[in-house]
Amino acid sequence: MSDISVKVFQAIVAGAAAEGVAPADLLAAAGVDPADLADPDRRFPRAVEARLWCEAARLLRDDGFGLRLAERLPVGGLGALGFAVRSSATVGEAYARAARYLRVVASGPSLEIRTDGDVARLRHEPPRSGPSPSRHAVEFFLGTLVVLARRGADPAFTPAAARFRHAAPARLDEHRRLFGASLRFGEAQDELVFERAFLARPQAHAEPALCEVLDQHLASLAAALPAEASFLDRARAAIAAELAHGEPALPAIAARLRMSPRSVQRRLKEEGTSLSALLDRLRADLAVRYLSESRDSISEVAFLLGFSEVSTFHRAFKRWTGVTPAAYRRGAGGARRGPDRAAPRHSSNSAS
Repeated sequence: MSDISVKVFQAIVAGAAAEGVAPADLLAAAGVDPADLADPDRRFPRAVEARLWCEAARLLRDDGFGLRLAERLPVGGLGALGFAVRSSATVGEAYARAARYLRVVASGPSLEIRTDGDVARLRHEPPRSGPSPSRHAVEFFLGTLVVLARRGADPAFTPAAARFRHAAPARLDEHRRLFGASLRFGEAQDELVFERAFLARPQAHAEPALCEVLDQHLASLAAALPAEASFLDRARAAIAAELAHGEPALPAIAARLRMSPRSVQRRLKEEGTSLSALLDRLRADLAVRYLSESRDSISEVAFLLGFSEVSTFHRAFKRWTGVTPAAYRRGAGGARRGPDRAAPRHSSNSAS
């Protein structure tokens, strides 16, 4: 699930209108019904948001539209989240709230706060599926994080580095003005880098009592949203999609998840599993389903599961169920048991 709150759309339209683009013209160009913007609970697919950003920048002839919108956006421009962030005690708490409740305004992307020694990183992680986010959306996202720190703690705050996945736009004047000189494009991550100590900087508008009330409200809004697929669910789906091409490999799985291979391995370890274990379990479940419900031959089932040799599939199936594929299909295996639900032993044909 990857969608965007109407509040983001209202902010984009208002920002473009302030620079001279009529809302009706922008919405028509992006294919958005103006009536939808009046519904406070409306959420839009990410592809529609990308069109709105691109059309706004095109009509304005402005490469830095997302950055200037980040600077002009009022505190309440994103609803309760904006007030909760401003009312946080420190910059670190403000960023943590932004990360915790981001899905209230945008389901799909995430904000990761990482620290390493004296360095802190604010990393924008794009949605795991669906279209890539608009360049303007990413720049608005990171620009808003810089503006938040300037408004709340230090008007002179400038990150030590700003890195973007996308290619550099034709003009960088606005980018240098907001992010400073340490700009990099075509990088592996979208992130801001700065001194870790800045996370402890007190905020000028801290209101603990208000934060408590807003936390409860934001938590209720987040709970009302459709549940997002877990990382393991997404990983299983990626493995299943790769089975059609043969033995699933870590780089291909990572590409489908829009993560680095190392990040995939780390997340799987945190979940107490591995790619080979997930692959083995998925193959076992699918093998039983195919043999029970389809008329595919055993060799075809082996091919569908990514096995290069039918004999390897036979050995794996017997390990999973205690019987051969042919015996299972005849009914002997089904009467005994399905795949063993204990943790599967490592298969010589599993991915590493």
